[in-house]
Amino acid sequence: MTTPSISTTELYSHLDTLISTDMPVFIHGSPGIGKSYIVADVAQKNGLGLVDVRLSQMDPVDLRGVPSIKDDQTVWMPPVFFPKDPDSKGILFLDELNAAPPSVQAAIYQLVLDRKMGEYELPQGWRIICAGNRISDRGVVFRLPTPLANRMVHLHVQARFEDFKLFAIKAGLHPFIIGFLGFRPDLLATESVIEDDANPAFATPRSHHMLSNILKAGSDIEKIASIIYGTIGYSAGIEFVSYVKVYEELPDIASIYEGHYPELPNQPSLLYALVSALVEYFDGSQTHMRHLFTFSETLPTEFGVMLIKDIIVKDESLAEFSAFDGWLAKYGDYII
Repeated sequence: MTTPSISTTELYSHLDTLISTDMPVFIHGSPGIGKSYIVADVAQKNGLGLVDVRLSQMDPVDLRGVPSIKDDQTVWMPPVFFPKDPDSKGILFLDELNAAPPSVQAAIYQLVLDRKMGEYELPQGWRIICAGNRISDRGVVFRLPTPLANRMVHLHVQARFEDFKLFAIKAGLHPFIIGFLGFRPDLLATESVIEDDANPAFATPRSHHMLSNILKAGSDIEKIASIIYGTIGYSAGIEFVSYVKVYEELPDIASIYEGHYPELPNQPSLLYALVSALVEYFDGSQTHMRHLFTFSETLPTEFGVMLIKDIIVKDESLAEFSAFDGWLAKYGDYII
């Protein structure tokens, strides 16, 4: 039986619960879905410190510390990165736990179970969060010892487009990325499928974020095709390069916000591109808001609703505009 997975949005909520109850947690998920980012974001939002330890790069002595002589006895000097202030609060993030060799996992065992390691004791205000890739992701993964695994809550996280889209809009990712993945959400993550040994790239939320940064450099798509293939993989890259050509067919976005509403074919790829472009161009002015609501009525209902929802993610003040209440009364049933 397959363990049910949760979304990254659900992960935020679950981490808040587990932090408040001081329960160690292990986050399982494919590479590049944002596990490390979410833990750092949760720490920041809760005003907590963060110590990020990549265990796959550690030896047991790196964690337990080196021996020293004190009062004719051997004591262990804990590593400098472990928190020591007894009044501090934070998250000790033990990343890549199941990629660490068994000797390192054994060293972590006491820390997770008893919050101690040798003479070191984790301050009471700190919480332990672990993470790692799945065995099915074909990376270097060691099975966790049963007693260690049984001491933690296990959450299996899967990348989902709607969660990524919220992040992408707020973070200002390139509209080509948002439009493309709206049209082909199945290409957000290609489950670590390596198509060619010469090109080990594959699509993940992280690699799409990387591609967004590349696109913002203003490079010509045709000229950087090889870079695209080397970022999100060949198959996804081919689809992306083909999709971006749709943007050449878009009407003038500025003129729409000036009240000139073109007639558009009911072509999904074009409509996804149009919505992402309108979200990118929106400036929050009253004029833009007024034309936005009017133009959304000319679109197929699915895309009109999508347009308003996406812009509210970018600018929540849209919900205070005079036309919003009427729009919500008409389309509220379409909002999931």
